[in-house]
Amino acid sequence: MGKFTKEQQEQKRHYAKNLYIKGFDIETIADIIQVALSTVKRWYKDESYEAARNSNFIALSELRNTILQSFMDLKDGKKPTIKPDEAAKYACAFEKLSDKKKVLTYMYESFEMLTEELGKDIQKAKTTKDKEFALTILKRVRDKSDLILTRLTNEALDNN
Repeated sequence: MGKFTKEQQEQKRHYAKNLYIKGFDIETIADIIQVALSTVKRWYKDESYEAARNSNFIALSELRNTILQSFMDLKDGKKPTIKPDEAAKYACAFEKLSDKKKVLTYMYESFEMLTEELGKDIQKAKTTKDKEFALTILKRVRDKSDLILTRLTNEALDNN
């Protein structure tokens, strides 16, 4: 596999770790991100993939759902999952983000969910041809989403 720029390599390292956290095996990750298996194995050791998988990871959507559930619990007279002042702090922090940063946050989350679903198609593929087809689709979607997210991130950072 070819040389990557430092930025591309960091994106691939980050994406590989996220895929591992989501349950993908090392071989499939190497196929998805088009990196040598030995490279992904090295990243696995260097970056403590297993510890990351085992840690408690709360996605933005889960946090949002927890806040909403806590407010509904309060309304219904139940004990909330998080304390009201904690929910208010989370909501306030989220509101302080610029509109573009909010959109970017949602888009990133959506792209991650989409690529996760496409990755499941790869794992479910029964034939090599089906796996290669699903992998081609995933790579194309991932490449386009990376371009969009990079452009929007640059726009969001320029508008501070």
